[in-house]
Amino acid sequence: MAAFGFDDRYAMFDVTPVTNQFIVDLLPGARGDFVKVYLYGLMKCYHPEGETDLDEMAGALRMPREDILSAFRYWERRRVVRRISDDPPTWRFLSPVQQMMAGEENDDDPEFEAFSNAIYEAFDNERRLHGSELVTCFDWHEELKLPTEVIIMLLKHMVSIRGKQFNFKEADRTATQMAQENVRTMEAAEDFLARDREMYDGTRRVLRKLGRHYAPSEAQVAMYSKWIREWHFTAAAVEEAVKQTAGGDPSMGYLDAILDGIRNQSAGGQTVQAEQVRHSEDRRKGLREVFRAMGRGSVNEGTLKLYDEMLSLYDQEILILAARECRGAGRSPEDLLELLKAWKKRGLNTREEIQQHLDAFHQQTALQKELLKKWGADGAEEARIPRAYLTRWTGEWGMSRELILKAAEYAATARKPADYLDRLLKSYQEKGIRTPEEAERDHAAGGGRQGNPARQNVSAQQYAQRDYSGMEEEAMERMFETDGGMNEDA
Repeated sequence: MAAFGFDDRYAMFDVTPVTNQFIVDLLPGARGDFVKVYLYGLMKCYHPEGETDLDEMAGALRMPREDILSAFRYWERRRVVRRISDDPPTWRFLSPVQQMMAGEENDDDPEFEAFSNAIYEAFDNERRLHGSELVTCFDWHEELKLPTEVIIMLLKHMVSIRGKQFNFKEADRTATQMAQENVRTMEAAEDFLARDREMYDGTRRVLRKLGRHYAPSEAQVAMYSKWIREWHFTAAAVEEAVKQTAGGDPSMGYLDAILDGIRNQSAGGQTVQAEQVRHSEDRRKGLREVFRAMGRGSVNEGTLKLYDEMLSLYDQEILILAARECRGAGRSPEDLLELLKAWKKRGLNTREEIQQHLDAFHQQTALQKELLKKWGADGAEEARIPRAYLTRWTGEWGMSRELILKAAEYAATARKPADYLDRLLKSYQEKGIRTPEEAERDHAAGGGRQGNPARQNVSAQQYAQRDYSGMEEEAMERMFETDGGMNEDA
């Protein structure tokens, strides 16, 4: 009996030392289950209580026996354990620090050696893989179940598109994707890698069209692949969309935003052809033309939706006409749409009808300014002239500008000159008065005197410096009313 020993429960309260070398160099690249197996085995080395075999370890870790064997094969390839017996399976744990310092090679894995030789022969002198790279390749074979010939095809593919010094992490991600897509034969690998090459070449073409003459990054290839495989754009459609980056930042990110906008306009799941992209560019050009006429506005997905609604009401020519009417009045694209809706509600369908409407409107606006100037009360609320009055005088009654201005002289002293003028002109209509001379004779005879209290005189100092440019904004405001601004109630 040994003179010294631990209490039966000592191991439960003890610690298992793990070298920093293991944590820094080996732990980050290992699967979680493989780390569990290593740590549990290491603990058993420090505290060998009773018999420990694979079945006991499988039960303790709640893992299948086959997974534990895979884990030990993994650590064998990393030279931190060594298998010394097959029946029963037995391993010795090696110091990671000692292995690194001694540079020892593990020659006890014939399957790994055969795999390594096959890789070396396939690559000849193209690229000499380092030990860790070979281990990664063998993991593809062991863990991902990729055949050796498929792995060789993958490595040659990486050399062809990335050069001899390709990034092994990118190759690792591609291998994982191949396993997920169940690529197990050379024929399936050829199809998969051809698609991958197509994504790479397509990305390179796009970059060149963007003026970028360098090899695509992995992120850029992934973005291009998203456009083709997930968003269902054809390669020609993507290259057509590059033209739309000319007005902004010619980059993959900007192109991604453009394609996302086009995708949202398309039926979900359907392939987007180059013709649809050209139509999208036509929309953008059309909206830019409208905004140039309007003097403001930026093209984005929100304004493009407004533009589509505008086009459902009128053609491009009328949109430009409406945009010019909004220019200088501080109007927004939403205001422009409301103006178009007002015209449509009024029953104005052709350019000729709209132009007649605008001509009449502007003539009325000019007359309105003259009347207010004559009364010296452009800012007074009591002098406001309802648009319906102007329509009745010039449209329904067909009175001339000269006659209206003459009558306005007689309404100048009324408290509400617009209302007084309306009644006065109504009397002219009933009497058949059509000229300023006839109005003057009627006034001299006392026919034009209406029972209205005089309005308070307005001092010259109050109105002498009036800025009548504000009338343009007021006129535009009236145009946005639902009846088109030409039939405002008195």
